[in-house]
Amino acid sequence: MSLSSCTRSFDETLISGYLDHALTQAEAQRIRLHLDDCDSCRTLYEELQTVQEAARQTTFLAPEDEVWPELPKTTVGRFSRATGWLVLISWLTVITGLALWRYLSQAGDPLEVFLVLGLPGAFVLLFVSVLLDRLQDLKTDRYRGVHR
Repeated sequence: MSLSSCTRSFDETLISGYLDHALTQAEAQRIRLHLDDCDSCRTLYEELQTVQEAARQTTFLAPEDEVWPELPKTTVGRFSRATGWLVLISWLTVITGLALWRYLSQAGDPLEVFLVLGLPGAFVLLFVSVLLDRLQDLKTDRYRGVHR
């Protein structure tokens, strides 16, 4: 086939996924067959493969933890962040314990218990949700060793 024979329905972004081994077996086979027939896509594949190999050979020194922009830069900033987390966790623990004790002792109105327990419960559920997602990503993330 000639250079202009690449069909318009072919998604060239799949070539990058093929290089990363991120496609299903059927998609990968479809890309392999297409690369055999299409000179322009095969050229693109070879160029991307060259860039990928060059990127893999590039060394990158990760900066020290103090250099990351997300971290507080001053002693006051670090202290206030640590103290804020400590106060938040302590508050969640005390409020949750108090609400559970009142609920179990039937001393409180159910609406009042919900209002007191709702916020900490929401935080806990969101935290667990994010934690489960991050743990799942650790299993499947091909780029977990890449540092910015």
